[in-house]
Amino acid sequence: MKSKLPLIRLSAVNPLLLELQKRHCDVSSLLQQFDLPTNVPASAELFAAADTIYEVVEQCGATSGDSLFGFSVGSALSIEDWGVMSLPASRSKTVGELLTQISLHTSEHSSSTDYYLKTQGGTSSFGFRRAIRPRCRPAHNDAFYFGLLLRLLKFSVRENWDASRVLFRVAAPEHVPKDVSGCRVVEGDWLGVAVTFPTEWLFEPFDSGQPGDQPAESGAKGVPRSLVDSIRAALRPHLHDEHLTAEKASRLCGFERRRLAKELRDRGTTISKELALMRAECAGAALVSSDRPVADIAAEVGFSDPNVFSRAFKKWTGQPPRAYRRHHKSPD
Repeated sequence: MKSKLPLIRLSAVNPLLLELQKRHCDVSSLLQQFDLPTNVPASAELFAAADTIYEVVEQCGATSGDSLFGFSVGSALSIEDWGVMSLPASRSKTVGELLTQISLHTSEHSSSTDYYLKTQGGTSSFGFRRAIRPRCRPAHNDAFYFGLLLRLLKFSVRENWDASRVLFRVAAPEHVPKDVSGCRVVEGDWLGVAVTFPTEWLFEPFDSGQPGDQPAESGAKGVPRSLVDSIRAALRPHLHDEHLTAEKASRLCGFERRRLAKELRDRGTTISKELALMRAECAGAALVSSDRPVADIAAEVGFSDPNVFSRAFKKWTGQPPRAYRRHHKSPD
């Protein structure tokens, strides 16, 4: 059993969620299936366990009723408009620089994948490998990246484009168009996507149309690295769930309950302690930064009964919610 928790920034799925909204699909119900916040676009401040994100993307494809959904979204997406790759795009002048920057900076959005760029003579390969084997076949996940990388290469290479020299490897070739742009497509494992192409294309110019050093998603914090911080990041989107038991929390983090309990015990904490700390922090911040009713804040951190929340909050902080607000809120 692993002792690390691969995470992905929740906003990484925004292109697919926004496309579903355009197609008048029920995005809220989809997200509720995974006990995730229903706001779209999703917040760049929230993370989810990698397996949850993979399953969300596959459910997006199923909800759309379109077997080519992931591909169609990826192939229509400009990377400079997608937070995951906007910073690398803004810093690159050639295709090679772009792929190198992606390899360096996507770790700020995900601790679940390692990107690479390899060159051997006249042939180069670019792609990523997942830290874990997904629970579900990453058909639309891979098709999304296929479409995005295909668009990137065709846009950059322009008149030098030669589809016969391009090979894509994805988990589910049937989820990309047949004979797509003349590229060869083969079935790979579930652990990543790869594209092979002529090395000379690395020197083709890339123009993102953006000034350099664009912020990555409005200065959002990087991916947590320690196990405890990673677990807190994975559970934060689920704090509104009043049925967030230790068993369910462990499952959301991809651990067996006993193993997660041991990992946290070795670090001097427990799931219950971490959930209480997060709920206290989130509720306290909401009380101080807004005039929202206590009942609304209670529901936001998993309490359907405001009175039960008030007792818990007093136990956490030494003050009931309204007194905490009066004491800590700055005067206007």
